[in-house]
Amino acid sequence: MSSLFSLKGQVAVLTGGTNGIGLGYAKGLASAELDQLILTYRSESTLEQAKEVIKSVNSNIEISGIKVDFLEEEEDELVDKIVSESYKLSKTGKVDILINNAGITERYQFESFPEDKFQSVLKVDLNVPVKLTKRFGAKMLEQHVQGKIVSTASLLSFQGGVLSTPYAIAKGALKQFTQAVSNEWSSRGIRVNCIAPGYIETKLTDNMAKEAKALIDKRIPLGRWGQIDDFMGPIVFLTSDASRYVTGETLVVDGGWLSR
Repeated sequence: MSSLFSLKGQVAVLTGGTNGIGLGYAKGLASAELDQLILTYRSESTLEQAKEVIKSVNSNIEISGIKVDFLEEEEDELVDKIVSESYKLSKTGKVDILINNAGITERYQFESFPEDKFQSVLKVDLNVPVKLTKRFGAKMLEQHVQGKIVSTASLLSFQGGVLSTPYAIAKGALKQFTQAVSNEWSSRGIRVNCIAPGYIETKLTDNMAKEAKALIDKRIPLGRWGQIDDFMGPIVFLTSDASRYVTGETLVVDGGWLSR
């Protein structure tokens, strides 16, 4: 059974993996004996802190970094940099796993939503993941890699939300994109899936009003908000042979929120 969950000998690229849910993913990958993890990052201090946390799980894992700014850099140049640097850094010359996790959100009424912020959310949460999936997937097909691609979706892949129009658009589209690409690539050796987090204690949710948090607490059947370590198991499942017959799916990790 342990061999089903092993990632030994594999190389993974993870965007947005230095904090929050992404750091939970990274810890999970490390616990499954992943050989090399390539992280995107914005600041050296954040990367070093993440390395310490990840290596506390697996001291043998090799961790590399690609410094990028998803907001400031032009999206095609950003994608080019991540793809080219990943294959330069990979000690096998291949990438077995891509995890699209970097994301942002902005909250405004739709009729007065600033256009620049609207487009930034679509860029980071949809355009870049789509382009990274295309570029890494094409290389996986070329190299005959049995690839695994996982993107972070959201409860708003299923629900409309409030004051989050571009985020809901992006996450809903990401779910449909995953299904469409899976239909094309699964028979060629690449499985494509999503993880949809519920309400998780991260920096993205720190600024929510106490009243809103109290209402959410009452609605979660498990009775608590998620922690980043709750994503260690799901990411290992979707990137290992344990899920070898799972593709085109969106795995909801929400404490039962959507079942209410």
